[in-house]
Order: sequence, then structure tokens, then C-alpha cells
Amino acid sequence: MSSLCETVFMNLEIDQSERVPVVTRLLYEADDPFAVRVCFELQEDVAVAWTIERDLLARGLWQEAGDGDVRVAPHTDAGRREVRIELAGCGLDGEWGRAVFCAWEPALRDFLERAYEIVPRGAETVDVDAFLAEVLAAG
Repeated sequence: MSSLCETVFMNLEIDQSERVPVVTRLLYEADDPFAVRVCFELQEDVAVAWTIERDLLARGLWQEAGDGDVRVAPHTDAGRREVRIELAGCGLDGEWGRAVFCAWEPALRDFLERAYEIVPRGAETVDVDAFLAEVLAAG
């Protein structure tokens, strides 16, 4: 198997007391071994996709990790083990904002364990020539 796709529920934090469940797809592909694509289905016809470093997500299972536009940290809510994923960026309106999602820790851990079975840590390779050809063709 060279890819892994799983649908999970995450909670979007509206404020400290309100959360909204969001259907989220996690995608890992061996041909992009350092990345996990996370697609948040916010409404029936609205989805937002982020690419997050696989090792960053894994570190965030047990300690605060990341800086800048992606931060991941363990979190507990009413005894439930979670991983808090904070994403920051510029929207279509040009304004900076952030969104905080909470994933159930065992589900994210299981997904990452299976991703590391596909491409073990340290065995990642990147075809630099193919990457450069793709970048130059798009430009």
C-alpha cells in the first residue's frame, strides 16, 4: 500500500466553551513522504485543505510542536485525550486569522502509526529532479 486515507471527526473550537464537529479527511501518500494532507469539510460544498509535516503531527501527540502557521500540542478535555491543531494564515479577504481543531488522540496516533508503516521514519526520499520539473512547469 502506498497511500492511506481516513475520515475522522475533529472539533472546530469556536470559543473556549463551544465546539463544532467537522468531518476531516487525513491523507498520506508515499510519494510525498514528509506530508499529511488534512481536508476539513466545513460545509457541504466548502472544504479547506492544509498540508502538515508528518513528524510535526507525531511530535504534537506528546509535546507542543511547531511555530508560525502550524502548531500542534497534546490537550485534555473532560478526561478525553486530544491533539490541538492550530492553523494560522491569510484568508481570501486579506485578513490574518486562525482556526483551532481538536482531534481525538488515539485516532490520530493510529493514522500516524500506519503512515510510518508505509514509509518508516528516516526512509523518506524525494525525487528532486521531478520536483523541480513540476515547479518549473507550473511557473
